[in-house]
Amino acid sequence: MKNNKGKNTVIGAGSVVTKDIPDNVVAVGNPCRVIKRLDKENVENGKRLKFTDFAHINIVVDDIDEGIKYYEQLLEAKPIQIFREFSNIGFAKAAGFLEHPELVKLSIAFMEIPGTKLTLELMEYYEPVTTDAKHREDVNKINGVRHVALEIQNIDEAFKYIKTCPDITLINPSEQYGPYKIDDITADEVQFFEADMEADGNIKKQLCQTISNTYYFYFIDKYGVQWEFEQGHDY
Repeated sequence: MKNNKGKNTVIGAGSVVTKDIPDNVVAVGNPCRVIKRLDKENVENGKRLKFTDFAHINIVVDDIDEGIKYYEQLLEAKPIQIFREFSNIGFAKAAGFLEHPELVKLSIAFMEIPGTKLTLELMEYYEPVTTDAKHREDVNKINGVRHVALEIQNIDEAFKYIKTCPDITLINPSEQYGPYKIDDITADEVQFFEADMEADGNIKKQLCQTISNTYYFYFIDKYGVQWEFEQGHDY
């Protein structure tokens, strides 16, 4: 998605071609990398939401140290900083605890996933006590953010590794489940929002080639987060 060949924005479904296309690229499932570049236009155009970057995803855990070790193994995440038994009235109020915010206490750890801009924010609450309320819904159900996608270069090896990790659930338990390639798509299956790009057959052709070369799989970790590993983007 990194390109310096123009000023327009290309919007695609799932994957984006980056050869001979405009600079700003938005791919459904991969918005984090373009928010900052689009923000420059937002500021100039007086948009009300002036984003600067992607911040983090939050995961509530039942034991902060176990959570850190878990993601060190599962995603090879690197712990960066931790706030142990943190109590802060302003923090508590912003989190919605308006009654007795002085009683709120938790530990917060931040971890980075190497090779990405994704930061994990792990939280273990002591007051109020963390409770386990996770439930699984089918991928087609409306239920908040449905998965977090990470791009990867060795998807077959990654799939074999994930299957060996403790406390993970593949999205389908069948022995036949694994990384599957998206079937070939054609230009009439994709539509660009900008008219000049919609009329450019070469851009559509390249986008279709990239999408048609994408492999991915889903799994759910012990804290109820559904992850997608995908491979096939052409940089």
